[in-house]
Amino acid sequence: MKLLKRKPAVCASIMARSTEEVIPLLLEASELADVVEIRADALKFGSGYAAEVKRLLRRVREMVSLPVILTVRSEREGGLFAGSESELAECLLAGAELADAVDVELRMTPHLRDGVIEHARSSGVQVLVSWHDFQHTPELAVMREIVEEELAAGADIPKLGVMARSCGDVLRLLQLTCEFGSRMPFVGVAMGEAGRISRLAAPAMGSAITYGYVGAETAPGQLSVRELVEVLQVLGLRNG
Repeated sequence: MKLLKRKPAVCASIMARSTEEVIPLLLEASELADVVEIRADALKFGSGYAAEVKRLLRRVREMVSLPVILTVRSEREGGLFAGSESELAECLLAGAELADAVDVELRMTPHLRDGVIEHARSSGVQVLVSWHDFQHTPELAVMREIVEEELAAGADIPKLGVMARSCGDVLRLLQLTCEFGSRMPFVGVAMGEAGRISRLAAPAMGSAITYGYVGAETAPGQLSVRELVEVLQVLGLRNG
């Protein structure tokens, strides 16, 4: 299934502790969103984590026809997955074939990262390669280099998330988004209260996906999926 049937796409980012908790959130997301991101790092399981990721994705597939992104976000990148990198890679490998895309962190150990990307590609699954900074917004030249590294790693869609502390930070992120978004599918996000406007401005500047929440925020400064859809319609960036 093609991930980006609509650009910009509104992605419902869903975090839940169990497969059962995902169900009502999926029902809400299916009414509004274009894409669903399953943040499997929120699952509360000890052993058998990879098997539970597969069970969760099978349930998601039964319930919605939307394209699905599988994300297992590490603690280093602002997520909840406290296991080893090998365990994280195992979850992505186990769930990749049940998703339309996987989010792979650029800073994962290269041989693990490359193995996940190779497996995804061989399975016809698209790859988002992501990088997040929850402290600040790097200079424009540094962010450009990071995106180029994501592309070199095999990203179909490079993604950059930074923490905005000022309008200047947001403007740098938007400039980067305009540069890359005009040439390829690219996702740019400025997080935090100062970056909240980027959830709407980045899609206007070329970001292929904007992430919203159902239930609870999965990143600082997020808007709800409903808010995103309504405002994008007002701005003329979304029809229907």
